[in-house]
Amino acid sequence: MFKHIGFMLFITTFLEFDGLGQPWSYNFGTEVWSITTAGTNTTFPPAPQTGGGSRYIRIGAAAGSFNSQATISGFSTGSCLRGVASSSGSVNKFAIYDYTPGKFATLNFRVRFGNSSGNSEPASGIWFFFLGDGTTFSSTASFDGTQTFVGLRFTFGASGAITTNTRTGSNWVTTGITGTPFAQGNNYLVDIVANNSAVTMDYGTGTVAANKYDLWVNGVLVGNELAKAGIGNNANMDSFMFYGESSTGNVANIFLDDFVYSNTATSILPVELTSFTASAKGSTVTLNWETKTEVDNNGFEVERSTNGYWDKIGFVEGHGTANSPKYYSFVDNSAIGNKIQYRLRQIDNDGTFEYSPVVEVELKPTTFALYQNYPNPFNPATVIRYALPVAGLVTIDVFSSLGEKVSTLLNGQMEAGFHEVSFDAAALPSGPYFYRISAGEFIAIRKLLLMK
Repeated sequence: MFKHIGFMLFITTFLEFDGLGQPWSYNFGTEVWSITTAGTNTTFPPAPQTGGGSRYIRIGAAAGSFNSQATISGFSTGSCLRGVASSSGSVNKFAIYDYTPGKFATLNFRVRFGNSSGNSEPASGIWFFFLGDGTTFSSTASFDGTQTFVGLRFTFGASGAITTNTRTGSNWVTTGITGTPFAQGNNYLVDIVANNSAVTMDYGTGTVAANKYDLWVNGVLVGNELAKAGIGNNANMDSFMFYGESSTGNVANIFLDDFVYSNTATSILPVELTSFTASAKGSTVTLNWETKTEVDNNGFEVERSTNGYWDKIGFVEGHGTANSPKYYSFVDNSAIGNKIQYRLRQIDNDGTFEYSPVVEVELKPTTFALYQNYPNPFNPATVIRYALPVAGLVTIDVFSSLGEKVSTLLNGQMEAGFHEVSFDAAALPSGPYFYRISAGEFIAIRKLLLMK
């Protein structure tokens, strides 16, 4: 599970088998287009990444359309795909087909059902999802169960209902799905992990037996080891498709975005970080970040580095499970250094964790400062850090507890910024010492302790 706001991160680990390719991501960009004429179209939407297959759209004889449009609130950023089902059994379909095949298939996408505004109003219509391999994914042909591994049917009903069925063999069944995982007017993040090999697949978050698939909705396993449809055992999978029909007045709409798919096994850690920024004012750094969805998110450890070593400097509690954007901030009042790096360690409730990308800020001190040495107590060496808002002559001396100067660490012209100097006391006896900085009219003294 990094494109619309600086980056988009799906905190998801892909585990490769048999040298198969890495995952492809796919979204609908920002270009505005609409396909309403009966027939096929392979010009829109945008083309997938190299190795990620081809796109195919078909509009049947009973109206409906596929449209790129600005997203509805909280669903995604940028544009999404809105599909309008046909008003009869004539099929409207959107497919990605013939990506690099594999006996494993994983797919992550965002979906919403409703009317043209995404609200829960339509009382008729059916949208299907199919995953498998065959000509049904790239032609006007109707759904073919013998080419399908995963088959899901979403039937629109009164009061915003969605009835979800699965394709088992040659039949649509109601068994295997926990509760009612979908309803109109809501946003969902869906993960499908399919295994058509002869062995059990361990995908990190769980396992799935041979010729079965797992269905996750908003990070919850709602279909555990569901039976496949009619495709043969050990056959490859390389295509998926959404397929709409039987919508009186073309009222049944589906909204889709943010696909991540692969021919490998996937570990699902569905905390999606959409932005992470750092801004500095003097020696204060403010971190801000946003998540689009969260599942079992315990929180974020904030880590800082100025010299290649990462230190935990704080913790911000997460929102557990959420399907709407959440906003976080953290203020670092102890930042010292000209360039500082930060990262987040996102931790699930079960202890699983992932790191964010690193952000870097450059600090410019606004006041003179002399900081406490580190480490303290020390033996035999320590580091003394100081800040200069302007360039100037700087002297740093070290004195014994009796006031005797024992070392001059610095006496020279220094540029504005944060600086540090080392003090090696190997030749001195244990005890308290003092260090003093003189920089123009600025004078400061601090105590340090040598313990051998």
